[in-house]
Amino acid sequence: MSNEQLERGLQASVKVYNLAQAKLGELGEAGEACEMSRTELLNTKRAAAAMNRALTALVRESHERENRLTLELHMLRGIMQREHTDREANRARVFELFRRYGASDEAAASGAAAPSSSAAGAHANPLNAPSAAAVAVDRALATVERLEQSVRELSPMGRTNVHGAGLLSAKLKLDAAAAAAGS
Repeated sequence: MSNEQLERGLQASVKVYNLAQAKLGELGEAGEACEMSRTELLNTKRAAAAMNRALTALVRESHERENRLTLELHMLRGIMQREHTDREANRARVFELFRRYGASDEAAASGAAAPSSSAAGAHANPLNAPSAAAVAVDRALATVERLEQSVRELSPMGRTNVHGAGLLSAKLKLDAAAAAAGS
């Protein structure tokens, strides 16, 4: 639409320019006054109105585009703030995990024979990730814990708070009493 409006405005501008150029050519250098017929004046008025409409439409479209882009910019800023917060929270979580691994390594080292100072310094650094062996042991322990929990849930001696036979006999007694009262 902006190309069409621009084209209309330029065509109207060309009409006004050509009319002015023609009148200036008729006057020459010595002429001081110019006469325009009513039709020429109406054509000039129409061309000027067309230019104004085209310019108004282009400015309106420009403002709408600017408003849309401003809104998108504010939305992107909000998204980037949330991303920054998420990234900082993730970093804090990772550093907390490193701190826990470092604390568990130090506790294990203090229970064993006294390690050298360089080894203790390496375990105290929160940026040292656990070794592949430590991760494998953690996974194996978690798997064993899940298996034990599953066995506990399947156990016949597990959670049995109410025996089903008592409930069934109570319901039969209630149904019999209701039938006796109804007849």
